[in-house]
Amino acid sequence: MYLSLNWLKDYVKIPASISPEELGIKLTTHTVEIDGVVKQEEKFKNIVVGKILEVKAHQNADRLQIAIVDVGSEELSIVCGAPNIEKGQMVPVALVGAILPNGMEIKKAEVRGEFSSGMLCAEDELSLGDDHAGIMILENNIKIGTNLADYLKIKDVVFEVDNKSITNRPDLWGHLGMAREIQVFLNTETTKKFKELMTPKEKQGQKKFDLEVKVEDSNLCPRYMALGMSNIKIAPSPQWLVERLIAVDIRPINNIVDISNYVMMEFGQPMHAFDYNKISENGKKAKIVIRKASKNEVIRTLDAEERKLDSEMLVIADKKNPIAIAGVMGGENSEINNETTSIIFESANFNPNSVRKTSTKLNLRTDASMRYEKSLDPNLCKCALFRAVDLVKEVCPEADINTEIIDIFNYKQDSSPINLEISWLNKFLGFDLGVQEISNILIKLGFTVSEESGDILRIIVPSWRATKDISIKEDIAEEIARIYGYDKILAIMPKTGMQAAPINEEKKIIKKIKEVLVFSNSFSEVYNYSFTGEDELNKMGINHDPYLSLANPISKNHTLLRQTLIPHLLSNVRTNQARFEELKFFEIGSVFLNLDGTYSTDKKDEEQLPVQEKKVSFVIAQKEKNISQRSEGDLILKAKGVLENLFENLNLSSFEFDLMENAPFWADKDRSAFVVINNSIVGFLAKLNS
Repeated sequence: MYLSLNWLKDYVKIPASISPEELGIKLTTHTVEIDGVVKQEEKFKNIVVGKILEVKAHQNADRLQIAIVDVGSEELSIVCGAPNIEKGQMVPVALVGAILPNGMEIKKAEVRGEFSSGMLCAEDELSLGDDHAGIMILENNIKIGTNLADYLKIKDVVFEVDNKSITNRPDLWGHLGMAREIQVFLNTETTKKFKELMTPKEKQGQKKFDLEVKVEDSNLCPRYMALGMSNIKIAPSPQWLVERLIAVDIRPINNIVDISNYVMMEFGQPMHAFDYNKISENGKKAKIVIRKASKNEVIRTLDAEERKLDSEMLVIADKKNPIAIAGVMGGENSEINNETTSIIFESANFNPNSVRKTSTKLNLRTDASMRYEKSLDPNLCKCALFRAVDLVKEVCPEADINTEIIDIFNYKQDSSPINLEISWLNKFLGFDLGVQEISNILIKLGFTVSEESGDILRIIVPSWRATKDISIKEDIAEEIARIYGYDKILAIMPKTGMQAAPINEEKKIIKKIKEVLVFSNSFSEVYNYSFTGEDELNKMGINHDPYLSLANPISKNHTLLRQTLIPHLLSNVRTNQARFEELKFFEIGSVFLNLDGTYSTDKKDEEQLPVQEKKVSFVIAQKEKNISQRSEGDLILKAKGVLENLFENLNLSSFEFDLMENAPFWADKDRSAFVVINNSIVGFLAKLNS
């Protein structure tokens, strides 16, 4: 989006001491991101007024001509295909090196054997209109060589706003909203004109013609305002209006269309004008219906494209056909043209989601749709409509309102207050602000502020910020911080008391066990799934009935929660035994017993999670060809030595090994023993039954 400095100055007093560049920086640090600050005359750099001295036929092309043009400093030969050039005309000439507003760079070129040193420009090539039928013809009383910017009296500075930075700020899509912001962070004042535009005087209509409006879906159209005007004379807009539109990169078309665009860029509220006679019966009675489109209904839009609609899209229609796509673009069948003598002005509010979806489906993004999809304030409809009427009367003094003023609305904005604790705010911001300074900032931004008991402020959000922008106290805090100035906030480290976390004894022991097994006994640690399966347990003669089943197992081999680590360790040996002479693995992991534990499955449920215990298991394996009866005993002794070493490092001196009378099915009964500490069995040591 583009902002005109001259336009802003109509509404807010900007001190002369602040340069455009400084204002751009302040806008960036307080409100929106400014991508560029451009003096408008730079858009027309190296484009001058020239006089055609002679027009000659091109020897190698029937449709091309050669114009000899005096540009003051020299005479240029320029190849041109426009049919309307004649000797003696004053025309805009883009010199070699010029870059047109559309990005085209002018270079010296050879065209069908003739050199061309520049370009004669049409209106659309200069972004001064839509006309491309011929070269733009200028007045004859201009000095040759005059810069085109001087001829057009363009002396403005344009700010380029990054649209992403105002996505959540529907109030900033027009000059009035930006002016409101500038007056706050510059601590200056808005002008009388700003106040008048924001509080428009009521209009009275003379009911010469009938205008009926029906809104079928108030959710998609919360407000619809319309009125008719007669005695309209379509003509080019006055120079001041043209200059304003050119500054913000909008091409002038005619006075009525230009006024619609002007009001949109002023308030951020899109407007649309229909030709009254094209949608009325006998020029006396017109009916507008805001409804959903029929499936596969077709409308030819103002860009001369046929659009197929669906039943989710909202349209503005007459008695039979759609005449506009709501919030997106008007239709050709109600277009304003040179024969238009009566119009209907529309100023409406449409559902932002509906406009966005319609625009996306049709691949048709317009200035209007960009604004509607940001959630505009419905109260803007009235301000914009009455402003448009005033401008029409200014450029067409004979024009009158010839219908009743229609205003159909069905919306209610949330006006509930937000309570703001000063102590919370200062802690949130990291610095202290007084109640008076906080109130002053918010009041200037349009908020209503009143003091409650203690240090609480009661804040009511203005309508233009309440559509989707501000709803919680954190939003208010952001408003205060950005206007106060982020650059004024000192970078101070937070004062936070720090202390060491309490020692987790379980983790400490686990770490010690791992160190002993790895560094002192050369074991490798493994991690296995906490799940097992019936087949795996059956092979080892383990009864799986007490095991917990999974409701949603990851595979058929992982349907139960494990109660021992041994099956997986043996599986680790099986998958690795082909590559190593000796294997030494250990695992520390959880097992899950079919008993109620101490933790609930849910805060609202009394059901308990199962008991979950941590266990440590290890395995030592050698290849069979290396094992004799004696070495089998050596393996048992190795395992016993590992346990003795582990217990010694854990300061467990009172331990012993007792023969197991009922060894597991998979264990050798003659080489199986319980591990006993302080008369309690804590584990067992066993050789795999071969």
